Amino acid sequence: MDAILFDVDGTILDSLGVWNEVVQAIYDANQIDSNVEEDMKRYHSLKASEAFAWIHAHWHTKMDEKDMEELADTILERAYTKTIQPMPGAVEFIKLAKKKGYRLGVVTSSPLRLVKPCFQRLGIFEDFDGIESAEDLGLSKRNPEIFERALKALHVRAKGTYYFEDSRYALDTADSLGIVGIGVRSKGEKYPDRVAIDDFFELLPLLQSNKSLISSIK
Repeated sequence: MDAILFDVDGTILDSLGVWNEVVQAIYDANQIDSNVEEDMKRYHSLKASEAFAWIHAHWHTKMDEKDMEELADTILERAYTKTIQPMPGAVEFIKLAKKKGYRLGVVTSSPLRLVKPCFQRLGIFEDFDGIESAEDLGLSKRNPEIFERALKALHVRAKGTYYFEDSRYALDTADSLGIVGIGVRSKGEKYPDRVAIDDFFELLPLLQSNKSLISSIK
């Protein structure tokens, strides 16, 4: 049986705006005059701890990484627990894929302490057979190891495994292992050069009819 891996932020969860809010709060606390939306293009490919370290080193901030993490937590914990919503069609797709017998897993940069309560609130936590957090494991989605851990947790091979992700660098890593990477288009990344989707609603008829995902997506 095929397996499906998912990124979280920007793929399952419509959460990127909350991370913008975190960076803006850090900038305000450190009197940093810079465009958050532009800077997020750099931070999007980093774990939170890496982004905080970069901000501290680049701007010579009075706050260190630990201070930034504490400030971020005041925003993130409430958002993930109470307010963040799923991306269009994501919950429906996960539920249908589980019903169809797919093994489901997560490869995310976010810590489990944020992901778990959000998934529980949305009713999808129990649908996953494994969740791998780069932040918790001290790994990066630039390194194949986290994907290898996910495959092992699901007891599947790379061949026949799909991975939905909005970040190009992580898709490239998945590709290197033979996992079928499928882009999730965003305002900043349209993926004209690879298989990609706008939202999960477009995949529901394919999944319902048992058609191959990769051969049916444009």
